[in-house]
This record gives sequence, C-alpha cells and structure tokens, in this order.
Amino acid sequence: MAGRRGFFREYIRNQSSVGAVAPSSRRLARKMTAPARSWQGNRRWLEVGPGTGVFTLELIKDLRPGDHLDVVELNPAFCEHLREHVLGSHADQVTLHEGSILDVTLESPYDSVVCGLPYNAFPTHLSRTILRRLVSLIRPGGTLSFFEYAAIRYARRLVGNSEVKRAMLWHERFIGRLEEGMSSHRDLVLCNLPPAWAVHLTRNEEQE
Repeated sequence: MAGRRGFFREYIRNQSSVGAVAPSSRRLARKMTAPARSWQGNRRWLEVGPGTGVFTLELIKDLRPGDHLDVVELNPAFCEHLREHVLGSHADQVTLHEGSILDVTLESPYDSVVCGLPYNAFPTHLSRTILRRLVSLIRPGGTLSFFEYAAIRYARRLVGNSEVKRAMLWHERFIGRLEEGMSSHRDLVLCNLPPAWAVHLTRNEEQE
C-alpha cells in the first residue's frame, strides 16, 4: 500500500468501512491524540480504525516505559500495512487486533480511546452501537476522541434523500446526548482534507 494512492484504493473497494478518500493530516492527528498523550504515569490507550496509521504514529512516538496501546483494525490490507510500516519494533507495547471493535476481546478500562472509524458513513444503529461500546471501555475520567468532517451532516441533510436526512438528524441528536452526558470540547482542524472537528468526550467520575 502506497500512501494516499493505497488509501484511495481501499476506499473504492470498501466504502462501507473506509469513510475517507485520503488519510487524516498530521495536524488532525496531533489534535486527536492530545488527550491521550497528556496523561501522566503508565498509560493504557485504545485506537480503533487506524487505517494507514496516521494517529497510531503519533501515539507510538509518545510511548513511555509502562505504557500500552491496543489497536483494532478490521481491514486486512490496513492491518498488513500497520505491521510492516507502522508498528515496527514496538510489539512489546502495541497489540494489533484484526477484527471488529464489536467482536474483539479487550482488557478495559482505558485511559483514552482514539477512534478513526467513519461512523457517519455507517447505518445509524451501527454507529450508535459502536460509540456506546467505546464509551463503555473508558475509565472514569478517561477520554474518547473521534472526528467529524466539518458540515458533513448539514451537507447530507441538504442534498440527501429523506432516509439520509432522517438518519443524519437521529445521529446528530445521539451525539448531542453523548456530549450532554460527558464533558466535551471540539477543535476545528482546517488543515485536513476535508476540514474536520476533533471531538473529545471525557467520562465523568461518577458516570456508570
């Protein structure tokens, strides 16, 4: 797999699981991984849907003795790329799980979860199930980070058919409820194709 060309090839082959036509930018990767990298002491991280590993590289560069990173990727071509070009000599601190986040066995809780899945491209019921699963894997005080392309839901509501518009409305309401139930903030990253919001949700200490 060769950079953007390989990523685009996987997008054409697997549009249901690859929701972007190009890898995320370094600027977005820095914003997405900032909460994870800010933890003190030994850190346990989970990354879901790494693709070609743009976010993974930022996390690996910040690994300290005692840290551990679990990576979950469904696409076999991306898994091969990660093994050959990203994970390198970090096998003692990074575990790659090939499969769906809904099926793999993980040892939670995690301090931080970084999600690169294209959940806006999934059916509404699936995206909700995935996000609930990710929230359940975070320890109290831990953070879930994911991204949304700027104005994507607005654009789909504007030009989509009635089913798409209804799905986008339901999804927007679900994300709103998540943000109301957790501490949240967003960072707008213009230096990305297309521009994106890095969304960070922090699980409250008393939250079940």
